[in-house]
Amino acid sequence: MQTVPIHQAKDRFSALLLAVEEGEEVVITRHGKKIARIVRESDPVPDEAERERARQEAIAELNAFRALVKPDPEYRKGDWKTYRDEGRR
Repeated sequence: MQTVPIHQAKDRFSALLLAVEEGEEVVITRHGKKIARIVRESDPVPDEAERERARQEAIAELNAFRALVKPDPEYRKGDWKTYRDEGRR
């Protein structure tokens, strides 16, 4: 971990970012007090296995929800205009 005063960080910003890309952590100080930390960003793009797991989980949740929701047997007795106008009365 590097600790760098803010005035040096401004002058060496590109070099500090290279160090962060290599996995190093950089702490920026002002008057000896820590004010910021620069760390490498984790890869936000999930890999194929993670995407497949999330997809399967979403499908399972949808199927569980679908099992809870039962269609109204009275639903098909009217036309769509009847249902549209129902709340307007």
